[in-house]
Amino acid sequence: MARKTVLAVDDDPVVLEAINSALGGSFNILISQDGHEGIMLAAEQKPDIILLDIMMPGFDGFSTLMLLKDNDITRDIPIIMLTAVGKKDKIITAFRDGASDYILKPFKKDLLIQKIKKLTGDTD
Repeated sequence: MARKTVLAVDDDPVVLEAINSALGGSFNILISQDGHEGIMLAAEQKPDIILLDIMMPGFDGFSTLMLLKDNDITRDIPIIMLTAVGKKDKIITAFRDGASDYILKPFKKDLLIQKIKKLTGDTD
């Protein structure tokens, strides 16, 4: 089975490195440090899943999520909000706006991998 592709959108290089380190052995990883670039990369590369931070300067994760879900090309890509924001209203907003799941940072590698596999239909 071909390796699934994960697009990680986060403004923090340390988090992006942690994602790459945790997932790089099992998945193809695409990296974006802002929402605009993430949207363009998602439309061009059509990843199997997107990990999306909420707190990013300028174009935040909620704006990015809404544009991804409004685009015919990216609408059906599952999105996991991977963020340090644990406020109930933010979690509800993320699910209302189309997020498939919500994981708090710092993330647990095994949990993240299992959620990615479940959302991408990877049975390995």
